[in-house]
Amino acid sequence: MFSLREKDLPHITGNAQRVELYARDVICPTGRPWIDELAAATEQFAAVLVSAERNSAVLASPVQACPGWDLRDLAVHLGRTHRWTVGILEGADPRQRPQNQPEPEHLLSEWYAAEAETLRKELALAGPDAACWTLVEDQRTALFWQRRQVHETLIHLWDARHALGQRLQMDPALSFDGVAEVRDVMYPRMVRAERVAPLQKNLAFSATDLDAEPIVIGDAEQTVEVHGPAPELLLLVWHRVPWRPTYGDHDAAELITQSLVP
Repeated sequence: MFSLREKDLPHITGNAQRVELYARDVICPTGRPWIDELAAATEQFAAVLVSAERNSAVLASPVQACPGWDLRDLAVHLGRTHRWTVGILEGADPRQRPQNQPEPEHLLSEWYAAEAETLRKELALAGPDAACWTLVEDQRTALFWQRRQVHETLIHLWDARHALGQRLQMDPALSFDGVAEVRDVMYPRMVRAERVAPLQKNLAFSATDLDAEPIVIGDAEQTVEVHGPAPELLLLVWHRVPWRPTYGDHDAAELITQSLVP
């Protein structure tokens, strides 16, 4: 597994100050570096593809959360998203979306693994403080993409496993950070783009499996609460699982149906 540890950094950056910054800033809520979480998630996704390639019909399994997509489409999308991020780190115009895909003679799993490896190496070489375009004006460093690509991969890893009838065990702390990312990045971006109207009531998400302050999405005067295990809350805001009465009251259920994410 590609796993970047503090001892490896001098050979990559050649800059002691950058090593110190990387080691300090890159730790995610699980206590591991974001780069390591990305390596784990992308390798699990590649493993799903390796398993699916044993039967071509399995690669055609529909992805419920992405209407019209099968598992192959999902993998190509994620690989292209990794390549898009690499381009951004290299200074490319973010409006230009890659259209690359595996050549007929290449296995999908190998193509995806190569795209993921390129992303991890590019993020490692850049370091968390490298200036670059991001989705948020006040977070214009590569650290944004470390976090964003972890959550992008985890959600689609869940999609892939779900398409094959498999479960995915998700870390509560990392999942709750995914909810925080929706608050910090996705929902404000949706409102700015006028894709959704501002929430009429705030949504306060409380993780029942963590000792953590609620994550509040919205800027209204009133607040409704949503309770549940952190992984379920993340899947809920990304519309991967249906609402359950145990999560909260009817007002919260109606607000959740509004798209908080792209």
